Amino acid sequence: MIKITICGIAGRMGREIINAAAECTDIKIACGLEISGHPLVGKSIEDIDVYDDIQTAINQCDCVVDFTNHKAALSVLQYLRSDIHPFISGSTGFNDADINTINEISKNVPVFIAPNMSLGINTLYELVDRTSKNLPEFDIEIIETHHKLKKDAPSGTAKAMIELIKVNRPDINLVTERNGITGERKKGEMGIFAIRGGDVVGEHRVLFLGEGEFIELRHFATSRRCFARGALAAVKFMVNKKPDLYTMSDLLKAQAGLTNI
Repeated sequence: MIKITICGIAGRMGREIINAAAECTDIKIACGLEISGHPLVGKSIEDIDVYDDIQTAINQCDCVVDFTNHKAALSVLQYLRSDIHPFISGSTGFNDADINTINEISKNVPVFIAPNMSLGINTLYELVDRTSKNLPEFDIEIIETHHKLKKDAPSGTAKAMIELIKVNRPDINLVTERNGITGERKKGEMGIFAIRGGDVVGEHRVLFLGEGEFIELRHFATSRRCFARGALAAVKFMVNKKPDLYTMSDLLKAQAGLTNI
């Protein structure tokens, strides 16, 4: 039985993981972690104790699952430098300095980072990578839609797609706004646009626009359950892993039997 601590247990994703874990026979939620002052600290959710002390929460688990924000995620990860547990984060908003810190800590701690835990969206990453490589003359546009409460834009998922595309097209120039007389589209230009409203869980569209044809790659998340299931798949994947930085790509390869990781 794998015991996990959920950072951000009172949030939308924390509750989704509680529900998904209830269907697992090999994963148990040991406790939850919330920010100091949260009304649920010292109480419980579904008979799961909620703490605001990181060390107390870590001591009860085999693996830490984080769905908070980049600052909170790094705070927890810093504790794991000396108390090594696999760390799995679906938080977004990490800047370059944060990524450097994560890379450094992953030399001593098994770290799994995925801005989107959906197995479907991570399969879409592979399609985006392949298509941008195979169709170098096609123009690319990315459109992402999320609920009105999302605080960052573009989404972490869209940023991950951009990084994949940049590997194949290093001269890409991002455009986040078009208004008025913009002139013709410039070579290497790629639009990235964020829509916010309602309760949309997540939609990502990647358009590859050529002469006389275009391809649209599209993913809809109809509920947060897909992220929770992906997070629990990551938990099982990370058990007994050596210190390193892992991603959903590693997990998908392992599931397909394409790696010995």
